[in-house]
Amino acid sequence: MTQLSLEKVTIHGFRGLRNLTLDGLGPVNILVGENNSGKTSVLEAISILCNPLDPYEWMRLIRQRDFGRLDETRIQSLRWCFRQSGNLQPSEAMFREECRMTCEGAFPLRSLSVSYKDLIGEPDEATLRRIERFRGSVPDELDVNELWFGAELSHKVVGYIHPQPSLFDNLDDEEEVITVQVWENDPVTRARIRRRGGLPCETLTPYSYQINILQMEAHSKQLFAASEDRVAGREGILELLRMFDPKIRDIQIASFRGRRPALYIDHADLGAAPLSIFGDALRRVVLLASTLYSLGGGGILLIDEVETGIHVSALKRVFFWLTKAASSLGVQIVATTHSLEAVDAIASSVPDVGSDFVTFRLSQTEVGTESKRIHGDLLHRLRFERGLDVR
Repeated sequence: MTQLSLEKVTIHGFRGLRNLTLDGLGPVNILVGENNSGKTSVLEAISILCNPLDPYEWMRLIRQRDFGRLDETRIQSLRWCFRQSGNLQPSEAMFREECRMTCEGAFPLRSLSVSYKDLIGEPDEATLRRIERFRGSVPDELDVNELWFGAELSHKVVGYIHPQPSLFDNLDDEEEVITVQVWENDPVTRARIRRRGGLPCETLTPYSYQINILQMEAHSKQLFAASEDRVAGREGILELLRMFDPKIRDIQIASFRGRRPALYIDHADLGAAPLSIFGDALRRVVLLASTLYSLGGGGILLIDEVETGIHVSALKRVFFWLTKAASSLGVQIVATTHSLEAVDAIASSVPDVGSDFVTFRLSQTEVGTESKRIHGDLLHRLRFERGLDVR
């Protein structure tokens, strides 16, 4: 059996996760559990683990979590990614904390420790020049004579070798430390969030399919893949779309007025119709399929609330397609759900796809975050023979 990118993961100190071990990860992994059991946090932690050399991955993470900008500042969002004492601290208190992760599998990384500490002081000249370049001037409230609030993130990476197949079995114990500083008013643009090496990894949130730029990025990556992969990706995407509407003939990037590109569906009845007019399920699976085919072999696809927007009657077909497509591409999937209907759809797919599905039930206890592993065959028996709610 081909070794998976991630076969075992441990996480401690990330948000509310404590001493969590996910052992025996499979090709497709479903996380279940009560609200606030840590399902979404696991996905976020894995996205950091897959990008050990890029502390700016934290910026991507907090944007995904707080897309509505409920938090007061980016620094506050970062601080709450780490374990809290439970005691309310004054805003000027210096907070320090660390989270630790390890992994086993084909991904050549042994451990990642991330330390956070508050900064209070004055940014360097380069930071001020960057603010001035992006804003046109340094705002009055950012007087250089005043103290600024920021954070320092340090990644300590152990045993990482850039992903070349010939080196996967030759790990060493060298350490690498990468440190960045982020200030409250320092613009972190998309251009600065660059992934250095690491394991190809993409995250789909419950609302990602509603964001045009994410749809365009995923479809464009698939479009610019190698010719064989591009053809297979196109056929795979259309196969999934036709499960929802057999009259779909094609999907293209276009612009009606030559200004803002968008995705258009070539439909037998409607002609060239914008993706936006179709239902949530179709828009969700367009992004799901495009993202899956944009990942190379060994990549990781993280899906939060995998059932979002998809009617229960279509869930089994989607999970069957997802499992088969991921297997053919060599992409490992970790998804969350709180829907019993989704669990049943997964369980009912087991006889068709074998035991590719692995379910982990998460729960918070006094000693840490526990996980119970349920392999596909057992999940099928628990649901359809014993009628147990595994959530």
